[in-house]
Amino acid sequence: MRAIAIAAALVLASAAQAAEPRPAPAAGAPASTAPLHAWELDAFVGYGQLAFPGLDSNTAWSNGGAAFALTVAYRGPHFTHPFLDISYVPIVSSGRPAYVTGSPTPTWSDSSSYALGFVLGPGWDVDWFRIRAGIGLYLVSATSEVAGVSSSASQATLGFLLSASALLWKPEPFALGIEARLAPFQSPTSGIYQASWEVGLTGRWDFVRHR
Repeated sequence: MRAIAIAAALVLASAAQAAEPRPAPAAGAPASTAPLHAWELDAFVGYGQLAFPGLDSNTAWSNGGAAFALTVAYRGPHFTHPFLDISYVPIVSSGRPAYVTGSPTPTWSDSSSYALGFVLGPGWDVDWFRIRAGIGLYLVSATSEVAGVSSSASQATLGFLLSASALLWKPEPFALGIEARLAPFQSPTSGIYQASWEVGLTGRWDFVRHR
């Protein structure tokens, strides 16, 4: 909770800095047409899967899945901005042979896991390039099925978000580009850390603009 409180303080400091008024232009200088303040809504869609740790050698197949995120951010005259990110993070789907007590032949085990993230933090814009780093809560869920018997586990745990994006096309008030994301967090049943990577398309819409 201390880490989340620190992150919240960073976001509030970033918002306060973003809200500082820009000095008025000198007499006779042309007025800027760029907005000083903007609320934006971001959407991310892509593909993601487990980055760490690796799967054991008995795994017969594995893959990731579709990744989604929605983000609300506030941009002021400074290049820093606070954001709130809500995401669906695929971790891994896999299958492997499994042995059941009392059965002379192996059966099959299928498992899948994903996480729902609620992250806040600061972001930085430099021209068309953007970096964000945040901390928050992830609800990590895992499901497995062995010989037709299913079991599941879920756990809320501390997690992080690191993202980098390039906004390559900007038909204002929109922008479109590519984004890479890394989400480290804990597994639902043990203390080891996991991390999932995601890559895909990102879009931005400035739904409120004002000076």
